[in-house]
Amino acid sequence: MFRIGPAGVPLRSKERSSLAGIQVTKDLGLDAMELEFVHGCRMKDESAAAVGALAKKLDVSLSCHASYYLNLLSPNEVTLKKTVSELERTAEVLEWCGGKRIVFHSGFYLKMDHPSAYAAMKTEYKALAQTIADRGHNVVLAPEVTGKKSQFGSVEELYGLAEEIGYDKIQPAIDWGHVHARDNGALNKPEDFEKVLQTVEKHVGKEGLKTLHCHVEGIHFTEKGERNHLRITEGPPDYKMLLKVLKDYRCAGTLICESPAMEDDALILQKEWQKS
Repeated sequence: MFRIGPAGVPLRSKERSSLAGIQVTKDLGLDAMELEFVHGCRMKDESAAAVGALAKKLDVSLSCHASYYLNLLSPNEVTLKKTVSELERTAEVLEWCGGKRIVFHSGFYLKMDHPSAYAAMKTEYKALAQTIADRGHNVVLAPEVTGKKSQFGSVEELYGLAEEIGYDKIQPAIDWGHVHARDNGALNKPEDFEKVLQTVEKHVGKEGLKTLHCHVEGIHFTEKGERNHLRITEGPPDYKMLLKVLKDYRCAGTLICESPAMEDDALILQKEWQKS
């Protein structure tokens, strides 16, 4: 089973609040929503508690996407401290909301080689996960597979870190459009999607396949990687092929639609998934 929903308040919601977004999501027959803190987490504790209460009442599962302005590989100490502080605050708010996964872009390699970046990221993830645990927050870090080779975050890197640090602390988010764009059109046949799932299973076992957190959208890309998101019917990767492979591998978890028509495409995904 997959819970399916939009990345943020549905576009048709007249009121642009998280509470209204959860209600509209439920009214549409969807059962997941990702809170968008992409310009910084500014939600107050009392507001987050109300969000959590409504989501629980309506049975809409919540995750969140942290700020876009993060870089855990920054050589600038001030930038790094701001990144860590932002993720720590986001974890606190998500705890109030009753959500589980903090989705975020880890950062850019900049001038670091990949092994050095991996080692540095391991140190940062471990420290962050420990702080979250020490503060009693029942949330996990969900670094997202990124859409450009200049960004840290391949499937192999993220699930390698999840294996080393612990899948109870690090549960990556697979953005299938980013997987496709990162390697200049990598997902074209069922075997390509299967390879990703096999990497997940290799590192964290079948539990990883049963607790996937995925972003789905069409993608426009260049030789440098991701350019912009498209509707799932307008660009690769093939969402029907993706869903079939997920079903064949008996996967479960959450599918968040990040297309320009997110709730409409989420409903398309839901209808396709429910086909026998």
